Amino acid sequence: MNTLSRAITAQLFDNPETYHSLRRQWSQLMRSERRHELSAAHHLLYLALLGKDWRKGFTPVTNPRKLANGAFQGWTLFRALTLLHVPACESWLLAPFDGVVTPEMLQQVRRLVPARSPYQYRPEQFAPAAFPFDAYLVPETAPVGEGVARA
Repeated sequence: MNTLSRAITAQLFDNPETYHSLRRQWSQLMRSERRHELSAAHHLLYLALLGKDWRKGFTPVTNPRKLANGAFQGWTLFRALTLLHVPACESWLLAPFDGVVTPEMLQQVRRLVPARSPYQYRPEQFAPAAFPFDAYLVPETAPVGEGVARA
């Protein structure tokens, strides 16, 4: 699954106001100087919370020389996914959101966004705009909650 349904996205938020607070907080971050402190992992977390296809923010490495020198293993995509799943990075990941994103929300995102390793894939599997894996791993029997309207 590459995007989340509104029903699944709604489960990430306590109420519709939290969703709108997140959108406002992110907008303020993007207009402030704090945007320079954000990493790819923060962008990935934000897009995952909205249920969007976060993979679109990453361009595969295609330069043969860079690939020969290990750029694929150091690709920002894999580093961002690792940081998302490392418990020691939790406070760092949540800090820019100023309490809008809670540890519980992060745990839910971690369950939906699987950790990936560069050693599971080969560079040629990443064609432009095509990934060899889905953005989200949603169980077939995912509980359905009340929907939150997306703006």
